[in-house]
Amino acid sequence: MSVTLFDGTYSFRQNELATKGIEHGGHKMSAEQAKTFEASPFMVKARQQEEYTSKLSSERDKLRKQTDRDFQPCDDDFTSPKAFDYDRGINYYTVLGIDEYAPLEEVKKAYKKLSLLYHPDKTSGLTKEEAEERAGVFIEIKNAYLVLGDQATRRQYDRDRDSATAGSEVNGYKKRKDRVPFDATEMMKKIQEHYKPPGREIDVEVLCKLEKFFYGGAKSLLRNRRVIRDFQEFYEDKSFRIDVPKGAEEPLECKMKGGDMHLETQTDVLRFLIRSKPHKVLERRGCDLEVTKELRLRPDAHLQPFLSTAVNTVDGRTVVLWGQNPLYSQGASSNARLYVSIEGEGIGEKGHLRFAARVSARLSSHETSVVKVHSTYTKLSFSVGVPTPATVQDLKEGIRELLQWPEDHRVLVKRRSQQNAPLEDQEVLLADEEVLLDCKAEGLVEVPMTLRRARDLLAAITAFAGTDTFIEGLTACLQAAGTARHESLLRKLWEPACHSALLCGYAASLEGLWSATERALWVLRNEPDVEILQDRFGQFGFRARQPVAPWIPRRRKLPRAEVEEFLIRNCLGPASWKESLPDPGSETEPENEAPDFEKRRLQRIREEEEESRALQTFLLHGASKSLSSDRRVLKRSGPFGAAAHPLMLRREDQRAELPVECTLELQPLFPGHESMQLFTKPTCFLRFYSNVNQLRDAHTGGPSQLQPTPVYAVAVCCPTGAKRVGREEWMRLRHDLMPLLRQGPIIFLAQARQLLPRQLLMQPAASEYQSTKSISVRVGQAEQISEAEEDSSEENSGEVIQMAKQKVQESRQGEEVDFDDLDILDELEEAAAAIRKERREQRRRRRAAREVWIREAKLEAKRATHQSTNDSPGTTQEQPPWLWKQLAKEAFKRGDYYQAQLFYTKEAQCLGLEPFSVPFSDDGAANVCNEPSSHSHQAELATALSNRALCFTRLRHFDAALLDGRRASLLRPNWGRAWSRIGAAATALGAFAEACDAWRKAVQLDPCDEALEGLEEACRRSSLKVAGKEQGNEALRARDWHGAIACFTEALAAIPRQSATADGYSLLRCILYSNRSGAFARAGRWTAATRDAEFALAEGQTYPKAYTRLGVALLGCRENEKAYAAFAKALKEEERNQAASKGRQACLHLVPQWLSSAAKQRRTKLLRDACRPRRNSRVFLLSELRFGHASNEAWVHGIHATKFLDDVLILTGNVADSLRALERALTALRPKFRRIFYTPGNNEMWITPLELQMFPDSLCKLWAILELCDRLGIDVAPAAISEGVFVVPLFSWYNPEFDTEDPYPDTQFQHDKHAKWPMDPNHQVWRYMLALNKAELKRPYHGTVLTFSHFVPRSSLPVSREYGGAKVSGCAELDDQLRDARSSCHLYGHTFKNFSKEIDGVAYINYAHKSGGHDEPIPCVFDGEKICCDMASVH
Repeated sequence: MSVTLFDGTYSFRQNELATKGIEHGGHKMSAEQAKTFEASPFMVKARQQEEYTSKLSSERDKLRKQTDRDFQPCDDDFTSPKAFDYDRGINYYTVLGIDEYAPLEEVKKAYKKLSLLYHPDKTSGLTKEEAEERAGVFIEIKNAYLVLGDQATRRQYDRDRDSATAGSEVNGYKKRKDRVPFDATEMMKKIQEHYKPPGREIDVEVLCKLEKFFYGGAKSLLRNRRVIRDFQEFYEDKSFRIDVPKGAEEPLECKMKGGDMHLETQTDVLRFLIRSKPHKVLERRGCDLEVTKELRLRPDAHLQPFLSTAVNTVDGRTVVLWGQNPLYSQGASSNARLYVSIEGEGIGEKGHLRFAARVSARLSSHETSVVKVHSTYTKLSFSVGVPTPATVQDLKEGIRELLQWPEDHRVLVKRRSQQNAPLEDQEVLLADEEVLLDCKAEGLVEVPMTLRRARDLLAAITAFAGTDTFIEGLTACLQAAGTARHESLLRKLWEPACHSALLCGYAASLEGLWSATERALWVLRNEPDVEILQDRFGQFGFRARQPVAPWIPRRRKLPRAEVEEFLIRNCLGPASWKESLPDPGSETEPENEAPDFEKRRLQRIREEEEESRALQTFLLHGASKSLSSDRRVLKRSGPFGAAAHPLMLRREDQRAELPVECTLELQPLFPGHESMQLFTKPTCFLRFYSNVNQLRDAHTGGPSQLQPTPVYAVAVCCPTGAKRVGREEWMRLRHDLMPLLRQGPIIFLAQARQLLPRQLLMQPAASEYQSTKSISVRVGQAEQISEAEEDSSEENSGEVIQMAKQKVQESRQGEEVDFDDLDILDELEEAAAAIRKERREQRRRRRAAREVWIREAKLEAKRATHQSTNDSPGTTQEQPPWLWKQLAKEAFKRGDYYQAQLFYTKEAQCLGLEPFSVPFSDDGAANVCNEPSSHSHQAELATALSNRALCFTRLRHFDAALLDGRRASLLRPNWGRAWSRIGAAATALGAFAEACDAWRKAVQLDPCDEALEGLEEACRRSSLKVAGKEQGNEALRARDWHGAIACFTEALAAIPRQSATADGYSLLRCILYSNRSGAFARAGRWTAATRDAEFALAEGQTYPKAYTRLGVALLGCRENEKAYAAFAKALKEEERNQAASKGRQACLHLVPQWLSSAAKQRRTKLLRDACRPRRNSRVFLLSELRFGHASNEAWVHGIHATKFLDDVLILTGNVADSLRALERALTALRPKFRRIFYTPGNNEMWITPLELQMFPDSLCKLWAILELCDRLGIDVAPAAISEGVFVVPLFSWYNPEFDTEDPYPDTQFQHDKHAKWPMDPNHQVWRYMLALNKAELKRPYHGTVLTFSHFVPRSSLPVSREYGGAKVSGCAELDDQLRDARSSCHLYGHTFKNFSKEIDGVAYINYAHKSGGHDEPIPCVFDGEKICCDMASVH
């Protein structure tokens, strides 16, 4: 792009002379041509309009003379200069609330009356929004007075309005309505209402769901109020919408005007106090949420190595906990409790979710009540054990657990004696209660028995059968085997264990226990230990037996009434009568009426007979002969071995006295509370937590406190599930996701996978490789760090792509290569893959070499520690110094400074330092006894001494640190780090003279932050005279940049620090910071230069050089957009600032390259959703929103909160005029859509009166808008929204040549006069906007490409042509760019003429928002498969 494109002195006349060759003073028309032109219809209409305008003006003058006797019209009024550049479309008479023929005195009175009310000095005590509104009104009042208070300007204004009226009458078009910013009459009523005594403040209690405070939302309510209008009183309902921010405190206070009206006072103010309703699961305490009910773990949870449980919090959210079980790893008792706290799962980001969990103890027979449950549909009967006394809620939980239903599954139970009365949750169950379970939808035919449940049953029997009481009773049963006494003894023996049959839904009797055990053995028939189980339980007479197949009932329709059946059978009655008849319902088919009833009946009789014989055998004999074969072994260890030995049981009793509490504190695993989205329906998000920080800071607690273990949590969140419409879908989705989520941390997190059991690492054969207490090499950490560095080098895909491009160009032998070609792209990808493969091979070789190095390092460390103390010093020099350096680094990182200084001492001795001796000369300088052999060793020794000095400083051994720093400075006098060690130690010892000299030397060598802070602190504490501003300027003139930095730092130390209150040193601090910023910039330290320039501006002084220095520093950091804003502000303060002018011009050329960090971050989002399923991505269009209108703002807030969470919204500009209103609009839209793409329109480029101090020109506002979008997560750069679908925003501005009939700028109408540009707005702005798009057009878009811009891209598209509208509607050159981007569909705005048509292979769509009310739909332009233009409801 050439420099002349952005020349501010460029004019339209110069362009016309250069391009069209029109000479000054061209040829005139002939007499005949002039006569023909005068007789043309155009001139006839023009003369008629002029005559009619003169007639209207003369009539206006006559009427005004009647009301204003001092009015004297003069023809010179129409040629006099204007007092104000008015807008004839605004009715200034309505602004002041006066008549069009009002005299000048009345104009002045109206202005004074209104200015006294709206002057900025009269806005004290008002809110910020009210003050801003009053300021805008005052500006409009002042403009109206400037127009109507001057006679010449007023007459020109009236004549222009009469000319518009005459034009509409003569030409036959509709006159444009006047724009009125506000009506003075209505405003006076509001003011009168304002000056009444304030009304009452009425407190209104509002209850809303707790989910509103958790997710954020809105609460709508209706309230009846009294209204007084035109002295008439009546009542009406007024709706209120209260926004509940996410994480709001409780009670949330919101004041609104809208209470009852009164004649003598203002309208009552309603003070809404929003509180949360009582939650069924949670209780809010501040920002924390506590689960009200204690979570019950499995009865054997303390015996499991891993812990896995889930807890439901607010609606739409479930937290799954997984990790090492602290109860198992530390031998906790069975009644231990876990107290879990998860940061980020409460109200707000800092709120905690707290809940307690305990191991649920097994209930004994006397603590358990048995409830018989009968299903209504399948006629199934089973038993449920509940604690005594029990409520219906306990019964429902037991049914859910037994039938393996979700925790929120609806359970409806009734008493069998009263089938029409459902049981309430808090009702107490009676003894031996029988209930009916409504399970028609579930189709329940049997109680499920899983492998886990079968093993739990057998484990319970195993624990019971290992007691001494059971063995003694079993001996008596064996002696009575085959007699009549055997059955009674056997029932008495197994009576305590019969309640275990309730685990599987069987009756708590010996028959139920026998049936449950045999079914459990049948379920475990395919397990590896089936033979052991069958052998052990076979000794008691339990055999694996296949259960009787359940009967699955069928449903049949009930017969209709005889009359209905007769009419239907004979086809009588109206045609639609049959469909309108109600469904007669259905019933369960009786078993005896089933087609195969007889066959199944005989089979069931046979199975029951076999079961009866087996049960009689069990009751008669009890155990087999094999059990009684060796009673000595039986007595000693029981039938189940040493696991049930009394010693083991006593150990179990001892475990009950072990620690009983453990606290787990989990925090977000990823910074910024990042979530991972799941492409499900409805959409879910995952958030991960861990207690890594707790483990790092863990300390030994009390005797009853268990140490925490690594635990992870994953929270699945579905905002749709919190609403009534999406609750069922969320419940189904959670039921499907729960098995995966219970193992989610293992799958998703590498840290969690490390907790799983793994094979033991091979141990070295030599004992020398074994670690000792004094020396250890942490292999895992070293490998992790190095691998991370290598992975980061591999991830540098830009370098790989450049190498691949160079390789492709070399293979083409100098030919010009177009890397946008698809064939070339394939070749480029192959070359990049080959380079990556080669790098992986090199990395594998380096890793192998590193492992060898680590083994040798451990060997050397082992040998070094076993050396005797009387070895010669020469032996120490043979040790490798890099080993001690590595060990010292690791010790320093973990904060063990004492160990680190010992390792640094070893390293220094290996490099030539004499051990156990620190000789010094008379002047205090250290002498190195063993001089290093080379310059490299000398530098390494200086580094080791400097590091050891830092360790001594951290240990507060400042004398030793000072000596090491002096010795390091002697070895490396040109190394700033050594002098900084001297400065730090000397400052701590109070030797400020030496400290100042050392810090000054450090700054001159390396002006890092540490050296600058040290020099400033030493100079502040020292009483010595320091350098000043003049010495710094002399150093700048001598081009000694580092010396200048040191001088300016000392000068800053000589004045007080910056304080919250203004003082007399602000300007001096501003100048010093600015000068030091310039020195940093000359030295190439751009970050430090930026920081100092910002410090200078923070002093609140209008110093143009500070803005210039900030712009230069930002330009060096490649922050071109921010640099442009700094240069623009400098030019605003000082118009003739040549440096700022050149800097701004440089920024204009660099910005289109998009080199800033923000632009690079936008490019990273290009392929973020490239793998998302295409069919789930709909695209909606929203054009000409104009959020400032109240109806449009209400429409935005009325968009459904969860309906479009998977969809994309495209905003084509003109969302709002001011930056603050734009932020409000984007904030309201962002949570309702998955992604929002946006490009600014012409209204966003307006600089409102309140923004004049913020933005010097419209480009500064454009960069601020882009920064705002980045902060809110709004896309302004191209990106893929799904597989093969791209959205490409295009910046644009209008070109006057878009109007092909009159391709010249309109001098009569001032379009977008509130936009301020640093270039010609008619011929350079649109070129610059197109230049901003060029860098993004080079990307290889493919598939469906949706481009969009604010302005119209083709002249053939419909636009409004009134008042020169075609000149400011579009840019024809924009069409070339969208075709370069391979666009399939282009969306545009700026015009209210809707259009949808395909032209030359591209579909052009525009659908402007028309403020049609709350029910206005939103157009869908892409339905996931094809381009479309369908309307969708926002509700």
